[in-house]
Amino acid sequence: MNAIQLVGSDFRRVSPSRLEQLSGRREEVQARLIEWKNRGIIRGGLLLATCNRFEVLVELDAPAPDDFARRLLAVDGDFPLHEHSGLAAVEHMLGVTAGLHSLAFGEEQILGQVRTAFRAAEEFGMLSQRLHMLCTRLLGTAREVRHRIGLDHKPRSVASLAVEQLLHAGPRLAVIGAGETGRLLLEIMQRRHLPAPLVVNRTLERAEALAEHFGGRAMSLAEFERQRPELDGVVFAVHSPKPIWHAADAVGVRVVVDISQPSVLGEDLVSTADCTVSRLDDFAARALAEQEHYLAIKTVGAAEVKALAGPLFREVADGRPNLGRVVDLHVEGALAELEQALCGKLRHLSTDDREALRGVMLRAAKRNAHHHIRDLKHLTQEQVGVS
Repeated sequence: MNAIQLVGSDFRRVSPSRLEQLSGRREEVQARLIEWKNRGIIRGGLLLATCNRFEVLVELDAPAPDDFARRLLAVDGDFPLHEHSGLAAVEHMLGVTAGLHSLAFGEEQILGQVRTAFRAAEEFGMLSQRLHMLCTRLLGTAREVRHRIGLDHKPRSVASLAVEQLLHAGPRLAVIGAGETGRLLLEIMQRRHLPAPLVVNRTLERAEALAEHFGGRAMSLAEFERQRPELDGVVFAVHSPKPIWHAADAVGVRVVVDISQPSVLGEDLVSTADCTVSRLDDFAARALAEQEHYLAIKTVGAAEVKALAGPLFREVADGRPNLGRVVDLHVEGALAELEQALCGKLRHLSTDDREALRGVMLRAAKRNAHHHIRDLKHLTQEQVGVS
């Protein structure tokens, strides 16, 4: 089999603020992957970049050279990295996708982030046959791991950790960023019965759509920066290559939370004692301190990952589909389409409506999969009869 190699780093090796050295080179690394594929160095590759990890999974035509990781990521020799090959790479990726290696242990959002990474690789023409097979099987196997160890109840996410900081800030709240994370923040705030916040975004129309759905007000980022309203708490989930908020901007605010990567807070604000400031580095330190609390379930989860990663790796290595996986492929395909719609035209749906729609989609996918399996079996029997 051509070599599967995974390289990168995460919050367990470096702080999220230092991880910015990698995340800031996302386009550069993606361009290098495309170049290496065109030169025949790799058969395919994908990039998984979140607020607390930056990892690249590739299929090579030959064993990776000793300096492969640092050439690919263009980092200094002392930057902490991890590298996995073959089965170990698939096992690590499965653990990541199941949420066992997340900053917020057991988070469900990583499933969507991994799906997005595979979809982006496909759009770039970077999915080799075996990486495509891994894509179609990894998410279903990760869901099975989560089910076996009891993570189906959707435990904490980075967004939920951020909302916890706002609980005692006061009634005047704001969410800066109307993307997927911004919407998740608003959903959690609504479940925690916090007052409807001000929604701020560069594109006013997107902020207005979310504000209308969650009962809040909307404002453009330019207007917010020009004349900020009185606030008690604010959470940032927005991308910016440089800080957009400083100590002078936070006068009178009690709680400031930033889960952006890179951080959008100026160092003068971080060092001030006038308000409580929380960033990804703080959440990472908290997550590492809680490792012992999750040790038992992580141990069970690691055992399940090891048990399921082997068959998954062998199937991908053989390059031959397993008929028994047809149901999983249909389910993951349906979920992928649904998640894309929920982030687009259906983003206005409530949490209850989303769950109801997800249930209908899953039942339909499983029914269609069984029809597909029946047709394949009939076709196989007919071919055997002819021969």
